[in-house]
Amino acid sequence: MRFTRPPGSGPHWLRLGLPVFLAPALLLAACGTAPKRTWSVEEIRADLNHRITPEMLAQVEIPFEIDDEIRELAFRVTENLRTDKEKMRAIVRAIRHHTGGAISYDWLSNKTAKDVYREGRGNCLAYTNLFVGMSRAVGVEAIYVDVETIERVSKEAEVIVNSGHITGGIKDGPDLIFVDFTATPEREYGGARIIDDFEAISNFYNNQGFLYGYFAEALADQGGFDPLAREIEMYELALSIRPSFNRARNNLGVAYKRRGRVDDAIEQYELALELQPEFTEARANLASAHYAQGDVDRAIEEFKLAARNDDSNAYVHYHLGVLHYHEQRYDEAVGFFRRALSKKRDMADARFFLGETLLKLGDEEKAMEEYQKAIRIDPNFISARAKLDLLLESRDLRGGPSR
Repeated sequence: MRFTRPPGSGPHWLRLGLPVFLAPALLLAACGTAPKRTWSVEEIRADLNHRITPEMLAQVEIPFEIDDEIRELAFRVTENLRTDKEKMRAIVRAIRHHTGGAISYDWLSNKTAKDVYREGRGNCLAYTNLFVGMSRAVGVEAIYVDVETIERVSKEAEVIVNSGHITGGIKDGPDLIFVDFTATPEREYGGARIIDDFEAISNFYNNQGFLYGYFAEALADQGGFDPLAREIEMYELALSIRPSFNRARNNLGVAYKRRGRVDDAIEQYELALELQPEFTEARANLASAHYAQGDVDRAIEEFKLAARNDDSNAYVHYHLGVLHYHEQRYDEAVGFFRRALSKKRDMADARFFLGETLLKLGDEEKAMEEYQKAIRIDPNFISARAKLDLLLESRDLRGGPSR
């Protein structure tokens, strides 16, 4: 857990052993025009009662809701403190003390404020929920901040977009003080955006859906429980709370495609792209869906558009390489794999497919080098190891030099 700041921002505080992040004033809207960002638990439930079904509402937990025990702790540690900054520091200190002096960070542990308080383990959003709930209990208007470090998980040629990195914050005049519970304090952030409570709750349920999908095989053993169906329910719940929340819409598309509902997946990706045309992950997933339907030309077109929107995205160039490889356009495939590796050198899949492509072009020596690099990146890359062993065996039989 830390406070941190970007270069050139406000003063650097080091109390509690935690750096402080004073965000630039431009992050905040002008006084008098700032949109409403925070609501009470009762206000949120009243709003949702008019917008979602009773069945869905019954599933909703407000992630920052706290109980009397946590509320009493917040009041006790901030007693006699006057400023919001002092109260913020006291609450952060209390959270650290409650967890034995060290935050037990787990990016796969998505919890409410009450759960992380009881269990002492959670991801960035879980600890932020606790910070927000405790701060608001003592009159500090804590807010959620979305930082541009989105977790991307590639699975079955699709990209799932997790909640990103969510931190807490309080406003201090024109500045924003971040309270960061990440396990990697050296991480630099490319930008930050204050989000309102409804988007924060959508993030929470998007995370829940992601985890059901991530642990689908393990959860499937729990007697009649269908984790993939539950995954879809969580994404749909996130979208009911905030219909424009494109991360959940993209992930819903991935969940549909995994269940063979490719047309439904395409519909979700296209809806996301209507709202956000440069959403690279949705564009790439749309391309993969078209390829699954046999529309190779449309898939290549969509992947190239994604690459134009985000040339730094290694995943997009890698999949363009895979498409061209399967279409036997090997020279073009090599170029795409090399471009992917120029963006992300430790992409084992790109190394393997580059080796496969070079082998098709007759360059066995360089192909073997790429297989070896793939194995160095991922020692458990069975396909690369098997292909390398096969080539070495063939070379030995031919009487060629061994490696």
